[in-house]
Amino acid sequence: MEENINTASNDISNEMICSIASMAALGIDGIEKMFMRISDEILDAIYPSAVSKGVKVVEKEDGYQIDLHVITSLGIKIPEVCEEVQKKVKESVEIMAGKPVSQVNILVKGCGKY
Repeated sequence: MEENINTASNDISNEMICSIASMAALGIDGIEKMFMRISDEILDAIYPSAVSKGVKVVEKEDGYQIDLHVITSLGIKIPEVCEEVQKKVKESVEIMAGKPVSQVNILVKGCGKY
């Protein structure tokens, strides 16, 4: 029985990783929302990766590479907020998925309320 539980935790989907990363990023003060491009939906159909609500996950040999497309609040210190997001996303995904995260890339697509 214990063996099945471990197997299930190792088979976490990229979509679930996207959800974990998105929730972690949105929990940081200074992040207004995630940014989703229509081209991401098209690319997801072609390439073996997951794109969900502004988050792209690619599983590599050394761990997950996570790209987050975000809209920030006005008047924040972008480098500081992005560093905090990177740490929180890495920590959250590694705890929940049980696999390492090699990169967390933050792509700021705008600021303020869209």
